[in-house]
Amino acid sequence: MSATHRPASIDAVATTTRLLVRSGIEIGHTLEAMLADGDPITTEVQQGERLFLSRLLHVDALQGSFVVACTASKEANLALLTSAATTFTCNHRGAHYGFVATAPREAEHEGSAAIRFAFPVALFAHQRRAQPRFQMPPVVPLRCEIDWGPLSFDAQVVDVSLDGIGTITYDTGIHLPTGTRLTGVRIVHPERSPVIVDLEVRYSCRVLGRDGRPALRSGCRFLGAPEDLDDLIRLFVTDLDAKP
Repeated sequence: MSATHRPASIDAVATTTRLLVRSGIEIGHTLEAMLADGDPITTEVQQGERLFLSRLLHVDALQGSFVVACTASKEANLALLTSAATTFTCNHRGAHYGFVATAPREAEHEGSAAIRFAFPVALFAHQRRAQPRFQMPPVVPLRCEIDWGPLSFDAQVVDVSLDGIGTITYDTGIHLPTGTRLTGVRIVHPERSPVIVDLEVRYSCRVLGRDGRPALRSGCRFLGAPEDLDDLIRLFVTDLDAKP
């Protein structure tokens, strides 16, 4: 990801909003942008008595981890390594972010001492508003109903980012070549009206599904009317300021 990535919700009016982002793709985009900019990240250790000030060294959403540099303080490094979880904060391109880091372990990055963490499952943001107000994401998977020529099959929406890039998983008996255009895909949620979009396949790979069985995963661009894409993205981004 290039250093030019800029979350769309940062460049707008002076009104602020608080977001909770659960899209792994969007979290990856943001952490990679922090890495590219060299933004400092901080967390408190030893019950708030010491500040751990560092920076990101590596972000790998596919492998599910990120790496931060060790500090000059051995005590702060050890305190972080022995913490079950810690919350990092970062000021990035006009917004203030927070994300929880878990499973710390010693690592090395390009010859320097480092600490590796599990990839965060959520990202909190206080930022200027330019996106619509988002609702709470679902606790159930989203199902895709796909008709591809004579073949009909179901897939599961795993993720969608603010710029319309997402991933789906489906049966290993189906092969979707790169560049395949899937039209009129129905994305079904049990408590909402279906969202109709087109999907353009960017890549495919084998993975283990949420049930632990082999599956195929395809990265796709979601194409559709702006209001349909907004409806879909609302399922993955929470506006903590939204009124009921």
